[in-house]
Amino acid sequence: MAGSAPDAPARPVTWLGGVSYSWYLWHWPFLVIGPKALDRPAGTHLELALGAAALLPAWLTLRLVENPVRFHRALRGRPGRGLRLGLALSAVTASTALVAAAFPPPISSGEPAPVLKDALASAPDPGARLTQALGTTGVRLPDNLTPPLTGITDVRSAVYRDGCHQNYAATSTPMCVYGDRSSKHVVVLFGDSHAAQWFPALDVLAVQHHWKLISMTKASCKAATVTTLNAHRPYATCDRWRADALARIEKLRPSLVLVSSSDAGTPARTMRDPLAGWTDGYVRTFRRLGPSGARVVALLDTPWPREDVLDCAAIHPLHLRDCSVRVPEALHDVTRRNATKTAARATGVAVIDPQPWLCTTHGDCPVAVYDTFVYRDESHMAEGYAEALAPVLGRALGVMGGNRAPVRPGP
Repeated sequence: MAGSAPDAPARPVTWLGGVSYSWYLWHWPFLVIGPKALDRPAGTHLELALGAAALLPAWLTLRLVENPVRFHRALRGRPGRGLRLGLALSAVTASTALVAAAFPPPISSGEPAPVLKDALASAPDPGARLTQALGTTGVRLPDNLTPPLTGITDVRSAVYRDGCHQNYAATSTPMCVYGDRSSKHVVVLFGDSHAAQWFPALDVLAVQHHWKLISMTKASCKAATVTTLNAHRPYATCDRWRADALARIEKLRPSLVLVSSSDAGTPARTMRDPLAGWTDGYVRTFRRLGPSGARVVALLDTPWPREDVLDCAAIHPLHLRDCSVRVPEALHDVTRRNATKTAARATGVAVIDPQPWLCTTHGDCPVAVYDTFVYRDESHMAEGYAEALAPVLGRALGVMGGNRAPVRPGP
C-alpha cells in the first residue's frame, strides 16, 4: 500500500540510502588521508575498510548537523532565507580556502639544524665537512629549513631571471656575463639545465676569485654532439645552438669551460651501441673545445631522486628516509656516465663526479642536509644547495683561495 512503512528487510537499505550523500562526502578524505596517516600502501582491502569507517562520521553529521539545519523551523517555508544561508556558508568556505592557499603553513617537524652554507664556507676541508653532514643529517625536516619547503621552487638563479637559460626554440645565447666583468680570467658554463643548476655555486666562486663568468645553457640540449628528440622530433635547434656556442667559446679563449648535462634524452637515431655512440658524441664536443685553449672539466650528472621530493617531504616530514634514494638507483643512466668518462680520458678532459656531494659513502642520497633541501624537483638541485656547494666545487676545480684562477688567464 502506498505510503506504508518499508518492510523490515528493506529498512537497512533505506537507511543506507538516506545517509548515502553524507557517506559520499566523507569517504574521499578517508581514502586520501587514511593510507598516509596509517603509513600503509593503498589497496582494495584497506580502501574497503576506510570506506566502511567513513560511515560513522557520515551518520553523525547527518543527524547532528545536516538534518537539524535542513528542518529547522527558522528555514521551514522560507526558501529565500535558506538560499542566503547556503550562499553565506559557501562564501566562508571559499574564502577560507583562498586564504589557506595564499598563506600556506610552514612544513617543518624537528629541531633546528646547522646552517650548511656557513658550515662548508668555514671548514678547512669543505669536502670532508660535507661528507660528515651527509652522514649525520636528520630524518625530519628541520625547523629552520631555508628556504621553507613551500618556497623552494620560487627561488631561481640569475640565469633564469635574466633569460640567459635558453628555451627549446632558441638557436643562440645572448652574452650573459657575471662575476667580475673586467677580469681576464674567463670561465664558461656550458650545457643544459643540469649545467645551469651549478650556476649559483660558480657565481659565488666568480665573485670571490674575480672571474668573468659566462653562462651558455639551453633547455634539454645535451653537451654531447648527439641529435636527440624533442616533442618526438629531432631537436634541430639544439644542434644549431650547440654549434654556435662552441664557436663562441673558441673565440672567447676562456681559462676554464665547465661542461655538464643531464643523462636523460633519447637519441634521434637508435644507437646499436649506446656506450660507443655517446662516447663519440662527447669526444666530438671535447675536441671542438680544444682550440679554445681552455682547461675543460666535465661535471657528471647529479644523482636523481626517486620522485618529486617536495611532495614526498610534505607528506613525510617526520620520515624523510621515505623520500631518499640509493645508489645505483639514483644514477639515471650509468652508460652515459661511463661514456662521458671514456671520452674525457681520450681527450685529456678532467672529470668531476658530484655523487659524493649528494650521497653518503654508503650510497644513501638524502633530500635535506642540515638546514638546506637538496632538490627543487624530480631531477634538479635546489638553488640553495648548489650555492652551499661553492667551496666544495672550488676545491675540486683547484681553487684554494685568494684571487687564483682555475688555470691560466685569458688573452
